Amino acid sequence: MPSITHFEIYKPAEPCSYTGEKLREIMEKIISETLSPDGKDLSLKGYCIGPNGMTVICRDERVAKVRRLNLGGNRIGDDGVKLLAEAELFSKVNWLELGGNDIGPEGIRSLMASNALKKVKSLNLYRNYIKDEGAVILANGNQLTKIEDLDLAQNEIGDEGILALSLSKKFPELVSIALDNNFSSTEGKEEAKIGPNFKKLQSLNL
Repeated sequence: MPSITHFEIYKPAEPCSYTGEKLREIMEKIISETLSPDGKDLSLKGYCIGPNGMTVICRDERVAKVRRLNLGGNRIGDDGVKLLAEAELFSKVNWLELGGNDIGPEGIRSLMASNALKKVKSLNLYRNYIKDEGAVILANGNQLTKIEDLDLAQNEIGDEGILALSLSKKFPELVSIALDNNFSSTEGKEEAKIGPNFKKLQSLNL
């Protein structure tokens, strides 16, 4: 038994495994501890919030002033992203970190169609599972037209996805994109470099 006790002591808090009142209490405490004094910066990186935690965050009035939102490494998945995309309380966010969240094509579909996140200029989606399908959705359906910096590294995106992005007309303000550590071929990368959406960039990382 001592080994179990020892394990429990050092086990990290995982709000994503809680529900109901316990979840609400934990999430409200986390927001209190991580929201900057001016209310403009909320850094929740690595808290294992999960989709359950997102149901609480997206309804907490204290986040209404947030400009910079860091949700990296929280396993929120497609359901959590959908909640975020529909959360009017986050309508002032212009810097959004969603790396390492098990986000797939459906999550990207919700994100790109969001009316609440129209001010986002910097979007980090590294280390998810966007794949070619999600990249094509991004390329053809993006409505977050203020995006300037986009990180899609480590997303299992192949030639179809990067070519679609390189030809996209849905990113009028884009100046920088990261697509390294994906599944595209050397030939695909060379072709993508001359696509109109990539040719104009100040920074292109393939």
